[in-house]
Amino acid sequence: MKISHPAIPFGSTVVVIGANGYIALETCQKLLDAGYRVRGTVRNVARDRDWMHALFDTAMFELVQVPDFKADTAFDAAFQGSPTIGAAGVIYVSTPVLFDTDPAKVIGPTVNGTINTLEAAARAGVKRYVLAGSSKAIATTTYNIPYTLSTRMYNYDSLLDSFSPPAGESSFERSLNLYSAARTLAELAFWSWIAKNKPAFTANSVVPDGNFGRMLASKDSDASTKSSVGALKAALAGQWDASPLKLGYYIDVQDTARLLVAGIALTSVANERILAYNSQASWNTFRQDIRAIRPELVTGNDEDVTGMEISDAHEDSQRAENILREVGQPGFVGKSDMLRDFVNTVY
Repeated sequence: MKISHPAIPFGSTVVVIGANGYIALETCQKLLDAGYRVRGTVRNVARDRDWMHALFDTAMFELVQVPDFKADTAFDAAFQGSPTIGAAGVIYVSTPVLFDTDPAKVIGPTVNGTINTLEAAARAGVKRYVLAGSSKAIATTTYNIPYTLSTRMYNYDSLLDSFSPPAGESSFERSLNLYSAARTLAELAFWSWIAKNKPAFTANSVVPDGNFGRMLASKDSDASTKSSVGALKAALAGQWDASPLKLGYYIDVQDTARLLVAGIALTSVANERILAYNSQASWNTFRQDIRAIRPELVTGNDEDVTGMEISDAHEDSQRAENILREVGQPGFVGKSDMLRDFVNTVY
């Protein structure tokens, strides 16, 4: 990444929350490549230490344990560090995925976890904070209906559905609506907290849709089975029960990581909500694309759906592409390169 005049000095410590996740691993790598120290939080250091220390330079990377993200002071130690190496930046990459039909188990913990990190960041005196949002906080993926996506949108429909469930709603649909509502309310709470408290740090959010591309984790890791990687693997195998979410837009995971780091490092990115959407796709179009690369990986039947996402996100996603150019990229990584990286590292 090309960063000429960083908002926080190279060599500063940046905390990556949920550092063992698919996007978070790539974010750690991009921070290290740029010249930052990384302090990654995980729930269980003993479980993740060996493989993560083998992946990253331990002279610049450390792990700290945060077993309960919901606790009021859960992140204080991670953000403050020692008196001489407190965090200059925080990237909240991996919000826990809480899927349940009980709103109390999903919405409150998701919102409170976000607020906890903001308050800990303020107490620690960090300079920059970036939230990785969710496409579900903008809109529910809907096929064959034209509309315009923008950074001003929030998924208020999911809030209505969470309080007044539609007739005939399945348990999966209920869980998805609650997850979407939780991510929507968490980001609304994020920006509301910023407006009310006016912290000393600069805040940004980056909102991607489906992340694909290379995988830094081992092939038997959680990132290989529980993230968008696992969903695409299931789709390629025709295992549609294991890949129930519709695919709307895609972005290369390295581009998402670059945008998150840009939110920390670029003075030109300040108090922004960045729409990190490259282009539309469906599981069936990905099956077709990968069949041309590695036909043996695509088995089973195509998904029994018609059409795909046809909304328009170009105007606001252009900002993300301009930021990528600012850090030395030609723009978004193309779909063919993204999928080649996927098959070459996942299989």
